[in-house]
Amino acid sequence: MLKDKLLLYYTRTAKLGVRKEILITLHDVAEAMFTSPRHSRTLLKEMHTVGWLEWVPKVGRNQRSLLHLKYSPDELRADLAKQHISTGKYEKALALIDNDQVLFGQLLQTTSGASRREGLLHIQLTYRRPFSPILPHVAQRNSERFFLRQVYSCLTSCDENGTLTPQLAHHWTYHEEACRWRFYLRPQLSFHDGKEINAEKVAELFRDLKALPEYQKELAHMDSVSVINPHCVEFTLSQPDPGLAGLVSDVRYSIQPAKQLEQAAMIVGSGAFQVQEHSGKRLHLQAFDNYYGCRALTDSVTVWQVSAQASSAFGKTVLQADIAQESQSSCSHYVSISGEGEGSEESQQTRIENGCLLMLFNHQSGLQLLQRKYLAQLLSTDDLMAKLRQLNTHIEAVPARNLLPSWTRIYRPKAAQQQLPKRLTIAVFDHKALVDCSKAISDILRQAGIECQVTVYAFDDFHDKARREALGEDLVLTSLNLDDNRPTSAFRWMLSNSVLHQCMSPDDSQWLDSVLMNIRQHSPLDEYLSELDAIATVMLNEHWLMPLFHHRQTLRFEGILKGVSMTAWGWPAIKDVWSED
Repeated sequence: MLKDKLLLYYTRTAKLGVRKEILITLHDVAEAMFTSPRHSRTLLKEMHTVGWLEWVPKVGRNQRSLLHLKYSPDELRADLAKQHISTGKYEKALALIDNDQVLFGQLLQTTSGASRREGLLHIQLTYRRPFSPILPHVAQRNSERFFLRQVYSCLTSCDENGTLTPQLAHHWTYHEEACRWRFYLRPQLSFHDGKEINAEKVAELFRDLKALPEYQKELAHMDSVSVINPHCVEFTLSQPDPGLAGLVSDVRYSIQPAKQLEQAAMIVGSGAFQVQEHSGKRLHLQAFDNYYGCRALTDSVTVWQVSAQASSAFGKTVLQADIAQESQSSCSHYVSISGEGEGSEESQQTRIENGCLLMLFNHQSGLQLLQRKYLAQLLSTDDLMAKLRQLNTHIEAVPARNLLPSWTRIYRPKAAQQQLPKRLTIAVFDHKALVDCSKAISDILRQAGIECQVTVYAFDDFHDKARREALGEDLVLTSLNLDDNRPTSAFRWMLSNSVLHQCMSPDDSQWLDSVLMNIRQHSPLDEYLSELDAIATVMLNEHWLMPLFHHRQTLRFEGILKGVSMTAWGWPAIKDVWSED
C-alpha cells in the first residue's frame, strides 16, 4: 500500500494514543481504523515493517495484544512530505501537509541539496528572498548576478587576473591604429528559444545597449557595430581601448535577444541553464542541451524562497551539504543555508569576498573634508565591529582597509575634533547587513550627541533615486560586489555606478571619469587592478567614501559531492557538481 494511504489508517489509530504501550484487541484496532479485523491485521504488519509502530499480537480469541505507536501523525506526515520533496513531487508534498507554507519552507531547508533521479543530478536550494527577473541590463544584487552567469554567455570570459578565454566568440582581434575590434562567433549558436545567434543579432544587441542611459559612459567611444559576415562582428571605436574584449565579458554584456531589453515575458538566455520557471516561490533552471560548451553535469536547479530565520548571521553565506539516508533507488544529499555539519567527510571552502560594504559621504550634505575625516574616525571599522557585537549581531566579516582585500592598506593620522551637525540622515537599501550597520552607526553617533534618521529603500528604488541624483541623505550605505571578471568589474563600478557618482561632487566625478578614460586608452587589461588601486587610495584619502567590512563567504559540503567550488558570488559552481552515486 502507498505510504500516503497507509498514513490515513495510522492517523485514525493514533487516536488511541502515541508513544505509550496499549493493550488492545484486534477488534478494537479495526474499529479505530474503520476497517475489518482481517484488513487491520495486514495494515498493522505494513506499519510495523516501515517502522511506524510495534505490534505484538497475542494468540487466542479476545486476547489483548501490545500496540505501541512511535510517532505522531504530524511527524509522519512531515517525513512523507520530505520524501516527496526529495523526488521532486512538490505538489504531493504540499497536499500532504494541507498547504502549510511555513512547514513546507522548513522541509525544503532540511531536504535541500543534490539528489539523483533516473540517473540525472538535481540540485535543490533555499534562499531568503525572491529573485528579481534574471536580466543583464538592469541593476542586480549579488545573487542575481550569479544566476546571470548560469543563464547567459558572453562573447568572452575574463578571470580575476584579466586573462581572456573564449565563450561565444572563439577568436578576436584588435587593430590598434584603426581602433577596431573583430569577434569571430562559433557556428550554430542558439538562444534558449532555439533561434540562431549570429553576428547580426550581436550587433543589434550592442547598438540597442548603447542607447540605454546606464551604458552610455561605457560605450560612448563605440562609433559603430557592423556585420562582416554571419560569424564576424566588428566594433569601430573613436578612441583606443585595448581592453574592450574584457569589458564585453561582464555580466552586463551577456548575449540576449535585443527585443528582451524592452520586454521579457519569458527569459531567453544563451548559457548553460535555461529558466523553466521563475515565480515568487521558486526559480527553476534546466540544463540547456545546445549550450556552446560542455553540457552542465547538473540537470536541473531549483531554488525555493524561504523566509530567513531571525538568527541568520551577518555576512554569512553557508551552503552545507550532508549525506542523507538512501531511499530505494534515490540517493540524496541536503544543502541548507547556515548551520553546523554533522557529516563524517565534510569539506569546507572559505574566502574573503572581492568587494565590501561601504559608506559614501554624500556631497549634497555639505560636509567639509575635516568633518568627514572626524566622522570617519568616530565610525572606525573596529569600533563599528565592536558595536555590532554589542547589539548581538552575529558577524562573519572582517574590517575593510580598502575597497578590495588585496589593495593598499590605508593608514590615517588622528583627526582633530570638528563641529558636526546635530542630525544626520542615512540611506540604505533593504539588505540585512547594511541595515544592521546603519543601526550600529546610529548608536555610535547618538553617543556623540548626533541623532540619525535611517531610510531603508527597496533595492530598485535606491538605484532609481541614485540615477536621478535624488538620494539626499548625508551618508549612503551600499555594497561593492565584484563579479568573476574582477578587473573589468571594478573598472565598471568606478565608471558607471550611479550611487557612487551621485554622492560625488560634479568636479570629483569628472576627475574620476578622466582618469578612468586614460586607463582604458593606455593600460592592458591585466594592469587595470593596480591602476584602480591607486585611484581607490585617492578616494579614501579624500574621504569620498569609507570601506566598512569584507564579507566572509563559507561553503560547506559533504565529501560525496564532487566538483564543488565556490564562485565569486559565494554560491557553488552548480554547473560542475557531480556525484559517483
